[in-house]
Amino acid sequence: MASVHHGVVYTKKMGCQPDSRRAREAQAAAGHSDQGARQGITSGKHLDPIAAIIRDDLINAGFHPDEVYDQGRMCTLPGWFRPTKNWDLLALDNGELVSAIELKSINSSFGNNANNRAEESIGSAFDAHTAFDENLLGSSSIPPVMGYVMIVHDCPDSRIVGRGVRSAHFPIDPDFEGASYLDRFLLLCDRLRRKSLYQAVWLVFANPEDGVAYEPSSALTYDKFIANIVMALGVHRA
Repeated sequence: MASVHHGVVYTKKMGCQPDSRRAREAQAAAGHSDQGARQGITSGKHLDPIAAIIRDDLINAGFHPDEVYDQGRMCTLPGWFRPTKNWDLLALDNGELVSAIELKSINSSFGNNANNRAEESIGSAFDAHTAFDENLLGSSSIPPVMGYVMIVHDCPDSRIVGRGVRSAHFPIDPDFEGASYLDRFLLLCDRLRRKSLYQAVWLVFANPEDGVAYEPSSALTYDKFIANIVMALGVHRA
């Protein structure tokens, strides 16, 4: 994992080259306004190319083209604490849910987004896990792989130490002390994976102004993200 210390993220370059398709689309996504669900009123379509890359790679790895969805209502699943949840991609195999994937990009308002993205990601995953336990996601006994993609704009505002991180009654986790917003997004994604809220997590920091995109953690790379989902496909077919 990348080191996190006093607002500095020590990083490793992405497995793909800076001029590759993934890196270009990550840079483009980081240059747009903050968005969550791609089908929202203000979301536009800036994350569609990322969804298309993931879809193509899942199909190339063995998923049937007719069972990888990245459009509108075909990406809706029932929830337990709410009626439904719209995901950005769904991957099925013979009607069994193999993976549900969420895409997020963050370009500004890093303080608000750090908390909002944490609440959303934790809530969506817990709802999906509970929906599976309550037999709302089909008849398969194999839980789906939850996928999470976050693309964050690497810029001076995201590299500053977050303000107002304090607790009135108990001390905060020391990892958050002196952490920049990039550090906080890295901590979030790493902990989502470590606690198995999401089993497949891809985190990218991108600076479209400089044409740079990189993966800050060897545990949160695109290759591992895809591998975890493809591994689940093998389990379904075993």
